Amino acid sequence: MKYAISAGHEETMASAKKILEAGGNAFDAAIAAGFSMFISEPCMSSAGAGGFAMVMPKGEEVRMLDFFTQTPQRKRALDKVDFYPVVVNFGNETEEFHVGMASVAVPGIIKGLFEMHAEYGSMPIKDLLVPAKELAKNGVLIDDFQDIDLGLLSEIIREDESMHKVFFDEKGNRIKKGDRLFMPNLYGFLDMLEHEGEQEFYRGEVSRIVHKTSKERGGYIQRSDFEDYQTFWRKPIKAEAFNSRIYLPNAPSLGGALLALILQAYSVNKDWVNAIVDTRKKYTSLEQIQKAILQILPESGYSYLGGTASTKGTSHFNITDGVGNVVAFSCSIGEGSGYFVPGTDMQMNNMLGESFLLPHGFHSWVENTRLHSMMTPSIITDREGEFKFAGGSGGAGRIPYMMAQVMSSVMEEGKLLAEAIESPRVYFMNDTVHGEQGYDLSKVKEYATKEWDYSSMFFGGVHAIYKSGNRLQAEGDSRRYGVAVVRTE
Repeated sequence: MKYAISAGHEETMASAKKILEAGGNAFDAAIAAGFSMFISEPCMSSAGAGGFAMVMPKGEEVRMLDFFTQTPQRKRALDKVDFYPVVVNFGNETEEFHVGMASVAVPGIIKGLFEMHAEYGSMPIKDLLVPAKELAKNGVLIDDFQDIDLGLLSEIIREDESMHKVFFDEKGNRIKKGDRLFMPNLYGFLDMLEHEGEQEFYRGEVSRIVHKTSKERGGYIQRSDFEDYQTFWRKPIKAEAFNSRIYLPNAPSLGGALLALILQAYSVNKDWVNAIVDTRKKYTSLEQIQKAILQILPESGYSYLGGTASTKGTSHFNITDGVGNVVAFSCSIGEGSGYFVPGTDMQMNNMLGESFLLPHGFHSWVENTRLHSMMTPSIITDREGEFKFAGGSGGAGRIPYMMAQVMSSVMEEGKLLAEAIESPRVYFMNDTVHGEQGYDLSKVKEYATKEWDYSSMFFGGVHAIYKSGNRLQAEGDSRRYGVAVVRTE
């Protein structure tokens, strides 16, 4: 059995391996990994998350599965609004996020995983839930990245007293690297999904509880929002570069459109600083992005759909199996809302609390629309349709810029995947060109420069798989403590 996996956590990857080695396909493995992320990567994913997956069944065209978050259908009047700031300390700077019930959008990951199973699964859903249920029973050892995430977001997690025994000890100190994370209610939640299916989440007890809490505490989300939520299979953006076909997520992803525009800018003079500065300065609104992508790729049918939001707490994994099926899967809960659904240990997202993307003020979101995200899971094939590359990244608005640099290093410069992912990267923000140590900033004259003396998660975390000839390569980005495995026989 040949396969390759790259992921954001050892246990996420291990869950996918178990399914592949039990005879499952890449889609089965992705479903198992997706559920396992609820405990292996709880700051990035949960039943309250949303995301996108790019899938390529062997011999078929790439498809996009959109299971991202949706705004509530009605912005009802609230006597009180459960929406408040939490300051996160990043060491050299602090950032304010807004959480609470009024920050929660309709989650899509449960329906997305079940939809992938209905379309491509080959094993029973109960078998695909086994790895996640084992993790829920036995716990997950806190690794370096979980330790960093829990440290950054502990003030948000601390808001829900019911979760203190999960994330904190009796003295109120959070669990740390080397400790074991247990979610005692997750096993029962997964067991419910096994026996009752997705409808129990969207039309049963979970939606009832969330509706009741939202009504009591001052949130917008209601049971009807859960009941009417839908996933969508969408046509990807298909661009041409590196003598290959690049399949990118269409709207409501902003990242896919921006990545296509960045690659076009880079093709002009082969300079990343100029390409990134040009793209960042030229496309500052949703309307500009849509107009530009429709000019260069009119067949994409790109439409930003009227929503506003983004994602910061993002994780990604890629899987290809021995047959040649491929999945690139990204998901997020934002920073988390601080509200965990009782009896599940699952935190809801805070996608309605992204202030920097709500220029007209908080609660200015459009009713009943998909929110946007910079998540950019991507697949590249050669011109005959043979798989070449699958990848994705965390890193908020920087995601498409980091992805473009890695793609070019592998597909155009011919670097090994490990070298391409670990190479120093560059970005432009606040009139300053930021470069990792080793990136030549000497030619930058027009802008201030900042050289980072270490590889930082500021520059993303690109996990990827690459196939050159018959050789498979997989790599997890060390910036986000990624992991990877390749089995060749």
